[in-house]
Amino acid sequence: MSLQSLFFENRSPKQTVFKNSFWLFLSQGVSRIFKLLLVIVSARLLGPAGFGSFNYILSIASLFFIFSDWGIGTLIVRDFQQKKEPEPYLRAGLFLKIVLSLFLFIVALAGSLLFQSIEFKKNFILLAIFLFAANIRDFIISLFRSLQKMEKEFWVIAAESFSVLVFGVILLLFYKNIISLSLAYLLSVLISSVVALRLAKGFAVYLKPIFQKELIKNFFINGAPLALFGLLGFIFFSTDQILLGKMRGIVEVGYYSIAAKIILLLNLIPTLVMTAFFPYLSSKINDREKMKAIFNKTSAVLAAGGLILALFGFLLAPLIPLFVGASYLPSVKIFQFLIWIIVFMFPAIFLGYLFIAYNKQWQNFVITAFCAILNLVLNIFLIPNYGMFGAAAASIGAQALNLVLSFGWGYKIVKSFGR
Repeated sequence: MSLQSLFFENRSPKQTVFKNSFWLFLSQGVSRIFKLLLVIVSARLLGPAGFGSFNYILSIASLFFIFSDWGIGTLIVRDFQQKKEPEPYLRAGLFLKIVLSLFLFIVALAGSLLFQSIEFKKNFILLAIFLFAANIRDFIISLFRSLQKMEKEFWVIAAESFSVLVFGVILLLFYKNIISLSLAYLLSVLISSVVALRLAKGFAVYLKPIFQKELIKNFFINGAPLALFGLLGFIFFSTDQILLGKMRGIVEVGYYSIAAKIILLLNLIPTLVMTAFFPYLSSKINDREKMKAIFNKTSAVLAAGGLILALFGFLLAPLIPLFVGASYLPSVKIFQFLIWIIVFMFPAIFLGYLFIAYNKQWQNFVITAFCAILNLVLNIFLIPNYGMFGAAAASIGAQALNLVLSFGWGYKIVKSFGR
């Protein structure tokens, strides 16, 4: 097989999974390296207070766009493999995504009035525009994933990550304020959107939004649990920073966010694997014995991988201040504590995709909702007395319970479904 066939064509299931995994890992690897460099530069130049302020505002802005996708991106990837005529479905999904994003953007602009600080308000508006543009752009990325053309996604992600690094460093060196960072994010997503549109030129038929009542109704019904997952994900990964900012101050958010960003970077590994594997997983749900083997092997491999990476992270944590500055020394201990969460998060990502493949989103939602609410309650009680360590303890406990419940329920589904 030639390199052209191996990396740019879909020849067989295994080769396609390999090709898609390669491009996903390459795109996200490049992206995370560039963005990690930007985190290092911005953390040094802004200091814990400035860096904490930016992440605090970004968390609040993200809250307004929780329901902007409504699970559309995941549903079109799954159903493109299962529907005989996917074109109307994709076009209706684009219509719904545009309407939702536009409505929530207007709501976010109204929400900016809640900020008393002019600087915070300006940053919030810039980040709201960034999130709106990113949501529309992400539909094209979902289209590439539906077509299993992740090589095209690579160029979109690479364009954004390279742009945000260049603009971010230049603007921060000149102005040294959080508005510079927000503007860099906005410029980068606009550039990547142009790249995405050019690469999707051959698939323009899917990018003509249409209103079809039944299809949109179908999106609302099947996407509801996935949309609510966005809220649960926000509770799991963002409310801790908002509550930290309110209860303990912006500086502690700065310490905590460094640790959280590194851990989310590591969590990208199983996410990319499952993104590439998801179309194949969806096509095998009727083969019970095959799915049992996939369930057992994938769960074990991801749990072991999380444990190994957590151990390495714990040992290498003292290097953090060397990169972001001595002022972030408190980030070392919180990272060494929080890093063990990936032991539970890695296999849980696979289980989440498994529920979607079986169209069992609501069951997964019930589990995750219970754990997310527990996480929120624990944050409220623990943060006032224990600060960022209380937030970390709440997240670890909730994620551990989420894995236990998801594993048990997922095993029952695999065992009883198919032939």
